[in-house]
Amino acid sequence: MYLLLSGIAKMLGLLSFAALERLAVAVTFLFFDIFRVRRKLMLRNLSIAFGDDYSPSQRVTIARHAFSNFIQSIFESFICRKYAIDADVQVENAEILEAEMAKEEGVYFLLCHMGNWEAMGAFVSHRFRPSYTAMKKIGSKGINRYVENMREKNDMHWIKREKKGDAVRQMKEILGRGECVGFVMDQARPGEPRLPFFSKDAKTNTSLAAIWQKHPAPIVPAYFYRRAFGKHTLVINPPLTLRVSDDPQVDILENSKLFNSEVEKIVRQKPEHYFWFHNRWK
Repeated sequence: MYLLLSGIAKMLGLLSFAALERLAVAVTFLFFDIFRVRRKLMLRNLSIAFGDDYSPSQRVTIARHAFSNFIQSIFESFICRKYAIDADVQVENAEILEAEMAKEEGVYFLLCHMGNWEAMGAFVSHRFRPSYTAMKKIGSKGINRYVENMREKNDMHWIKREKKGDAVRQMKEILGRGECVGFVMDQARPGEPRLPFFSKDAKTNTSLAAIWQKHPAPIVPAYFYRRAFGKHTLVINPPLTLRVSDDPQVDILENSKLFNSEVEKIVRQKPEHYFWFHNRWK
């Protein structure tokens, strides 16, 4: 599988950006419109999130664009050995992150699956400070090895978890060096509480709120979206003010609700760049 992916990468690297963008549109038509892969789930998610804000035909258009954007992100990742994945990134509100970095406390990024997150991780590490995110293994051994090699090439760092407590220990060390820890907030986790997210409660990862209590640092919401193939924009929002009271458990829930609210605001800005593939409200 590793050799197959390497071969695909070489073939895609022979194409121009314009050709790759057209290929992504063709792949989207085949899998979204003909085979309808994940189409029903994506449209259901959009209906839950936005209700009557968009008509059925508008939801299909948003889902189609989101599908195409995801395929383009895959292509951009494949060709990263030939073209730097973060070569053309504009930044909005860089001064916010620079001010928080200057405190030398480290920074938590509040993230969601928006745009090409592989390019975002690479860009933050190159432009600001090394950025780390807890990630799961992807697919088979060969696929995972290919992805990890690609991420190493892009200086996209991840937090490795071999045993319980590893992740939190590494996060403490990363923050102690004044670097960045990214938390992706929009995935369901077993055993977590259901908290408000758009129009329906969803299982919500409360780890960031719990870890922040033990290892506080600025929490900065940020997101990434594509202007064109190979061209992106990083948007940095002001740091959040978290609740601190004499009831830590209530604080964890209330702060997690705040995080969900911030993710919701981000997704509403650019819904066609969001990853609607997750069964978020299962």
